[in-house]
Amino acid sequence: MSQASDKEISRLSAPGPTLLSFSTFKLFGSQPRERRGFTLVEIIIAVAVLAILAIVIAPYLTGQLPQKDAETYALEAGDALQEARSSVMSGQGNARYGVHFEAGKFVLFQGAAYSSTDANDVVHQLPGFAAVTAVSLSPGGACAVASGAGNCDVHFASHFGTPTETGTVTLSGGGAVKTVTVGAAGMIDVN
Repeated sequence: MSQASDKEISRLSAPGPTLLSFSTFKLFGSQPRERRGFTLVEIIIAVAVLAILAIVIAPYLTGQLPQKDAETYALEAGDALQEARSSVMSGQGNARYGVHFEAGKFVLFQGAAYSSTDANDVVHQLPGFAAVTAVSLSPGGACAVASGAGNCDVHFASHFGTPTETGTVTLSGGGAVKTVTVGAAGMIDVN
């Protein structure tokens, strides 16, 4: 009996297949096999994930999104000028309205002159990639766009909606350049 039990013990502790060995566990009768590469399904999933990432990231890398935003901010500047014009024409508050331009923002203001401390101002802050790069208005002197000093304001004072300054404001960013033109009759054009 001791000899049979020794054989039984050595069979249970010997290397090789046993009842509790997970290395030879068979799932649905399949044979264990060596993996040598990727399956076709794995490759298709990897390519699909990379394609989705490329579609999402491509507009950021090509600069298409900032160009759209530069155009959007030029349109917003045109809208701010139009709002100032409309407010004067409607007689809102019997006041003058205007739009002030600086490198990183443009501001719709009420009154004869722009004041950076006026709480009623409507400030349109530009993102880091977009900026007002040039302001050319007449009559008046030059505009220092970086600081907003000089002739950087378009005023509307007449109930006819005619501006006291005419000219162009240039916004750029992300490779796009857009110009807002203020005409003598008060027409505002963005191109």
